[in-house]
Amino acid sequence: MTPGIAPKLILLAVLMLSLAACGENPTEVASSTLTPSAAAAVTVPPPTPTAPAPPTATSAPLVYTVQPGDTLSGIAQQYDVTVQALIEANGIQNPDQLSIGQMLVIPNQFVVQEPPPSTAEASEPMPPLPSPTPEPTITPVAPPLVEIADVAHAGNLSDEVVTLGNGGGMAHLEGWRLSDAGGNYFVFPALTLFAGSRIRVHSEAGETRPTDLYWGRTAPAWSSGELITLLDDAGDVVDTHIVP
Repeated sequence: MTPGIAPKLILLAVLMLSLAACGENPTEVASSTLTPSAAAAVTVPPPTPTAPAPPTATSAPLVYTVQPGDTLSGIAQQYDVTVQALIEANGIQNPDQLSIGQMLVIPNQFVVQEPPPSTAEASEPMPPLPSPTPEPTITPVAPPLVEIADVAHAGNLSDEVVTLGNGGGMAHLEGWRLSDAGGNYFVFPALTLFAGSRIRVHSEAGETRPTDLYWGRTAPAWSSGELITLLDDAGDVVDTHIVP
């Protein structure tokens, strides 16, 4: 053996024995410093929350509460609907009787009902709401003012007609009479004459319509210069007119 090599071999043997005593393999020690830890966790980004769909607004029928002095025609005029539409929408049996506090559905009129805000919206400050517009005050309906407006073609049975007009509130003409000086008279059937409306009474026979009534006479009823009297169902004089 070459001199000087023996000490080196002895030193190497001592080093190997020392590592073996510590229970470590030099190869494993070297490789362990290069391998990442098996316990390292993979970072996964959290799922993106999905925003809920915004609620939608709904509509509800407009309901009116009857106030003192209200009439069906006045309510219909206020909301630009017909009296007949109000009667059908609410199943009204007697259009002349309304109760204070009665709830009436206004046909074809709706109010928008906003849904409650979502949780995200509730945390945000709400803008101030505009001041509500006050509802118009309904003026009490005036009493009826029925007049004989015109008498046309007196003495001609086929064309003879008396026109009545109402310049006041709603009038119920059932039992009213048109009378001449000789005691002949025409009796009105169950009929309501609304404010601003007119109705014609024909002397001849014909088919009665809401705006035209027919007496069914076989001879003319009126003559020039004759006084026509309009009487209510109590026999009180409502108006008079001289045939031109």
